[in-house]
Amino acid sequence: MSLRARWQATATLVARTRDVLDARPGDPRWQGDGGAPAALAARGWASHLLSLSDARVEALETRGTDADWGDAPPSLAAMLHDARAVCAMPSLRAEGATRPARRLETPRKRAQIDAFAEVIVPLASRATRVVDVGSGHGHLTREIAGRIATPVVGLERDAALANRARALPSSGAAAFAVTDVLRDGLSFSAGDCAIGLHACGELGDAMVESVGRVEGDARVSIALVGCCLQKRRAASRRPLVRVGEDRQSRELAERSELAALESALELPRPLLGLSNLTARDEGVEATRAENVAGRERRLALHRLLSARVGALRLGAEIDGLNRRAAQGDLSSLVARAFGHRGLAMPSSPEIEAAAAWARTEHARARRLSLPRSMLARVLEVFVLLDRAVYLEERGFTVSVGTVFASSVSARNLGLVGSR
Repeated sequence: MSLRARWQATATLVARTRDVLDARPGDPRWQGDGGAPAALAARGWASHLLSLSDARVEALETRGTDADWGDAPPSLAAMLHDARAVCAMPSLRAEGATRPARRLETPRKRAQIDAFAEVIVPLASRATRVVDVGSGHGHLTREIAGRIATPVVGLERDAALANRARALPSSGAAAFAVTDVLRDGLSFSAGDCAIGLHACGELGDAMVESVGRVEGDARVSIALVGCCLQKRRAASRRPLVRVGEDRQSRELAERSELAALESALELPRPLLGLSNLTARDEGVEATRAENVAGRERRLALHRLLSARVGALRLGAEIDGLNRRAAQGDLSSLVARAFGHRGLAMPSSPEIEAAAAWARTEHARARRLSLPRSMLARVLEVFVLLDRAVYLEERGFTVSVGTVFASSVSARNLGLVGSR
């Protein structure tokens, strides 16, 4: 299947399930009769989801689109089948040898860099300059500089990080420059190879668009692993690929459905953030059990704050706090949140009542969130394919797939393109 056909299939799935994606359990804007999201009730899924045992919920959460749903309603099983199809990805690399970690480099980061370097080197060795966008401590910059003779420069917004990167030893000629590419712009020239490991949100789009602007048929290449799609200045992300340029979209336009499709594919930040969630047992910052408990504490905090200040959007309970604050005990979280807002601390009985309510409501929300969570990877794949087709339309040969195992990082989808 061509990249464009895969993009179309993924776009169609996103559009067809947009009401499911939007319907966050607990958000009053989407509730139907009985408190379940109207999108789930209308499809006949709510009663099945609410009947699932705790053990079954855990199994479905941790296995994602690979989970066995068994006796799921036919329409839910069909959605999962489509999600598996669009999320099936080849590997972009072969397994290579590992090396000792560098100073300030975690084992997880080492595994990502080693895998990504295997993808990059064939492109980078033909380039006249390699540009590592968002280079951080410069581990990837130094790894590539040590493998090829081509000049490699890392671009980093944080001057302290760039200075730290300069101070670390390198076996190659790695240079570092301080620049905010989203503020100051990003420009590539013929012969450049742009690379980015976990280029967050808007940065990934900027890299793709900047490479695509290199004029004519000049040689240029890109290797990118994205993440944190919600990290962008605009309130939403519009597709880079124009809807309506292929036959199927033209037929949709003739049926006056094009505008609806375009609207469904404009994804707001909170929805993009769904693709950054993972229910794996071993997460990047906390285990799955710790993350589940943290979400339950946040729900209790939301109830306490809403009782004091009025209705709050979900997520607003930790505005002004680091999200890791929810990993501590509930009383400490409440004290920080209420103190930040200048509010008097609730009583111990109030906190205990909110915690009891949250246990019940969170168990219910976990079940009703399952279809939405299953679609999280679909959103990530859609953005990946959108970037790939954008480049393909500008004369690039593009490959997409996984760069490293999900156990290394759940954000493992990569794009490799050259012209």
